[in-house]
Amino acid sequence: METEKSTDEIGFGTKNYTSNTRYLNPDGSFNIQRKGKHFWENFDGYHLLITMPTGKFLSVVIFGYVVINTLFAMMYMAIGVEHFGNLKPTTWFNDFMQLFFFSAQTFTTVGYGHLYPKGNLAGLVATVEAALGLMGFALATGILYARFSRPQSLFLFSRNILISPYKEGNALMFRLTNPKKNELIEAEVQVVLSMVDESTGRRFFRPLDLELKKINFLALTWTVVHPLNDESPLHLFSMEDYQRVDAEFLIFIKAIDDTYEQMVHSRHSYTFADLVPNAKFKPMVPRANGKGKIMLNIHEIHEYDPIG
Repeated sequence: METEKSTDEIGFGTKNYTSNTRYLNPDGSFNIQRKGKHFWENFDGYHLLITMPTGKFLSVVIFGYVVINTLFAMMYMAIGVEHFGNLKPTTWFNDFMQLFFFSAQTFTTVGYGHLYPKGNLAGLVATVEAALGLMGFALATGILYARFSRPQSLFLFSRNILISPYKEGNALMFRLTNPKKNELIEAEVQVVLSMVDESTGRRFFRPLDLELKKINFLALTWTVVHPLNDESPLHLFSMEDYQRVDAEFLIFIKAIDDTYEQMVHSRHSYTFADLVPNAKFKPMVPRANGKGKIMLNIHEIHEYDPIG
């Protein structure tokens, strides 16, 4: 089986010889690992803190808060408990905990006043900690606001891409919807086929023609359709053909978030393992509730029926 030698550049290059490796992960992230630089040259702390999951972000903040106060408490212990007013030495652990709480009060600039530094050295360390606390909380507040205000496109894609009857033949189909409450307008989708040319062993990329590329707003669901007609590079493909050429379908969608009035983007990927032949999606029928609202069960987006 021969494929066209023309290529369409989408950003992955046209000289990729690797096979059996997807370019996009199912969550839309690029499946690419970069090498050639040291860890700190590639490290981007701001991007990491902005994009990491909320639970991990909170864990990092709490861990950093505990570590900083522990370090300063150890410094205060090294200076000596006698350099802190109202601190009566008892056991090592109790003295450490008292200075740990003093460090937390200084770092957050709460300053209850029960303990206070005496002497230049203790006062200097407390002053440095207070300054670091002001800068640290300003930084944490900025990052938290950036995470909160950053527009995100959390499109929900069907788990599978189907080969379904379409007009006089068949078509590739997948469904997507917006599971959030924000309104998305001017939604536009692009589907790119990634496959290996068997004659050269080179992977190439080919945009696929779609029945509909753009809709005014994504209020319910959208079934994206690529007709498998004579003009399709997948015309007359069998399931073995999809696997042999290591077919991957790269989905790129963009829309305007009406809440932020900003363009949002999302990506998704299907491989030949996600392809289901001779099947059709079950209809997702919106139903009116007693309050005059149209109800849509978005979990039904994955459901399909086999044909024959």
